[in-house]
Amino acid sequence: MKKNIIAIFSMAALALFVSSCEMEPVLADVESVEIPDVDAMRQMIDGAYVAMSDYRYTGRNMIVAGEVRADNVYANNSSGRFTRWSAMNILSTDADVTDLMRYAYGSVANPNIILATDLTTIVGNDNDKHQILGEAYLMRAYAHFDLMRLFGQRYSEGNDLGISYIKVFKGPKDVARGSMADNITDLKDDISMAISHFQQGASSEWASSKTNFNLDAAYALQSRVGTYFKDYGYAVAGSSMIVDNYPVTPEADFVDYWAQQTPPPASIMEIYQNTSTNNAGINGIANIYRGNSYGDLQCFDDLIEHVGFDANDVRASAEMIGVHSGGLRNLGKWPSRGTELGQDNLKLFRIEEIVLNHAEALSNGAGSGDALAYLNRIPSNRGASLYGSASMENILKERRKELLFEGFRFFDFARMGINIPDRNAPDNNHGEVAAGSFKFAFPIPQREIDSNLEAVQNPGY
Repeated sequence: MKKNIIAIFSMAALALFVSSCEMEPVLADVESVEIPDVDAMRQMIDGAYVAMSDYRYTGRNMIVAGEVRADNVYANNSSGRFTRWSAMNILSTDADVTDLMRYAYGSVANPNIILATDLTTIVGNDNDKHQILGEAYLMRAYAHFDLMRLFGQRYSEGNDLGISYIKVFKGPKDVARGSMADNITDLKDDISMAISHFQQGASSEWASSKTNFNLDAAYALQSRVGTYFKDYGYAVAGSSMIVDNYPVTPEADFVDYWAQQTPPPASIMEIYQNTSTNNAGINGIANIYRGNSYGDLQCFDDLIEHVGFDANDVRASAEMIGVHSGGLRNLGKWPSRGTELGQDNLKLFRIEEIVLNHAEALSNGAGSGDALAYLNRIPSNRGASLYGSASMENILKERRKELLFEGFRFFDFARMGINIPDRNAPDNNHGEVAAGSFKFAFPIPQREIDSNLEAVQNPGY
């Protein structure tokens, strides 16, 4: 019976909405959950991956948020999706923004239940317990970091206000937003705790799996967090632990890399999308980039030239970027179509991002090593020209080439204080947006404002 309750929580946790903790009746009626054994812990954390990989969060909307507000793609109004995001004319009632916040916070519900549990009462292997605790801490950190990037005011007009960092399952109804400084402290604490538990659970059967959070994923998130906040000492402390342990995908394997459902060597962590519980189908990221009925994210016509790809760069090959459904499209990343629609793994961390983070940290005086050598690991495996220096201009140029369509571009503009250029595209393009504009942060959803008395709206909305 207890395991049945846990299964209900795994799915009903999706109803958790932001800090106001609005829940479906089945959740609201239960004050606590007993987790009798490791199998139940595993079931609960696996349920959280379902929420996390939903198309309304990492499975689509988070990627779209990092692309359609930048200079790679725009929303072409094929199905009416993301046109306001593309124009950066977003309302607090926007359903996709609301869902993005809802599902990000929803993925934290089960981890918070696990983290509140007394390990001594759980039957099972201690290594497995620590492994799952590490996953819970890292999932909480991952989701809150995304929320900080989306709704926090570090790089937008405002007073550096952060988000509500939720550490309990059923807390008070009204929860204030913290400062970005407090959020960063909480974020680093969670990553540190994740690393500690992963180390203690090193012999767990799940410790070496690439389809759940693991120790290397914790170091990867540390690298990503440090890079975003330009805390390069923190970034290099994470990237140094793993940057030399994974091979960059060779040029000959790059196209096939994206279609593999068994995590390839360059992948640090992926989430399966080929099950009945987490296959987004037509709502997934594949269909928003291409397709006859959706296909809303279309490349700017001059994208290949604008990015500056070399003629033989595999990343600009016809298999990766080409004309489809009346426009230039991302064809290579998340390629599944037809009966396999939505079955591409979500590649949350791959070594190429960490290599670029590491090069950036080194070039900014953190750690020791040859920044240029790390930077050139990528183009040397893509059929592209090597760089002569590891300048920030070159690092950002290579980040755009390598991480194209993956949701990084907008956040690179934000953290570097760069204006988003006017790409002179259709009416729903954003035009030039000055660095630091209030538009760099999403509005707090009106539903949260209405239900949480402590909620504060971002400037400009």
